[in-house]
Amino acid sequence: MAAVTEQPAARGRILRTLLLAVSLVAALALTAGFFGDVVPFFDSLAHFRAHLAVLLLVTGMLLMATRAMAAGLAAGMIGGLGLVTVAPFVFPASVPARADETATYTLLQMNLRWNAANREAALRLVGRVQPDVITLEEAGEEWRPLLAALEARYPYRFDCGEPSSFGKLVLLSRRGFVPGDSGTCNAYDGFLSRTISFNGNPVTLAIQHLRWPWPGRQWQQIDRLGSTVRELAAPTLIAGDFNATPWSAALRRYAASAGTTIVPHVGPTWLPWPLTPWLAPYAGLPIDNVLVSEGIDILGVERQEATGSDHLPVLLTFAVPPAGTVEPAVDTAAR
Repeated sequence: MAAVTEQPAARGRILRTLLLAVSLVAALALTAGFFGDVVPFFDSLAHFRAHLAVLLLVTGMLLMATRAMAAGLAAGMIGGLGLVTVAPFVFPASVPARADETATYTLLQMNLRWNAANREAALRLVGRVQPDVITLEEAGEEWRPLLAALEARYPYRFDCGEPSSFGKLVLLSRRGFVPGDSGTCNAYDGFLSRTISFNGNPVTLAIQHLRWPWPGRQWQQIDRLGSTVRELAAPTLIAGDFNATPWSAALRRYAASAGTTIVPHVGPTWLPWPLTPWLAPYAGLPIDNVLVSEGIDILGVERQEATGSDHLPVLLTFAVPPAGTVEPAVDTAAR
């Protein structure tokens, strides 16, 4: 009889030990992520802060259920604090009402995925939302028919990268480019910029496609781009696949160099295909982001349905308060 009663107790001890080990590893990883500006490996851990926070909340509740109250409370508190730091970036927010009649514009950010099997879905999304500006990454050779189909609606176009390039960037706009600005193309570091006239108000609009974090070369790429983004004329709007979460040290350094802030409430946008359509909005990584400087008012941001890419598109609604008049160029950019 004693052996029978000892078995559940032994299983309980094993379960508590496993939960304690999981919560300790998760807590150390979450805490290390706050020091990503010191150790690049820690910044890679920071990308999973939201997931680690949820894991700590779950293990904390299970520990308390197994009567390990102190450890459970500690795990829950650390997880809760971690979740607080990511909440502004992963949860949506209501769009404030506007009292003035300032013109509004929309930007659609899409990583097309160079080898996406379904390309027509992206074209249908463009037709449905009809954005003023489209920022595209991985728009290589396979996507040329789609881009050609958009020429009539988006006569202003600026390409960066070889047509066959995995990392090709393309900027499409209904609005004219500002005369005298030939733009910037740095295909090696995944950067493109061009000045666009929004009803006479010039905005430097850029696309950024960063590499993966450590052990990838993301930090080296950001260091090389420092002088380029610092010299961008304000107001500035940078959209793209940053391969970095909004709370990461890498993206915070990039935003500071560009004199911009990170737009909150975008939410998770990436998971490996085919998990993207049904799981990315809830458990993905928020690595598709938008940065803006002063002079641009953000009115709303929301993810769109999956289009065949492993990234969810992001639709930004914004306004540009008048700050001068610039006539748009008559001719389009060279393709």
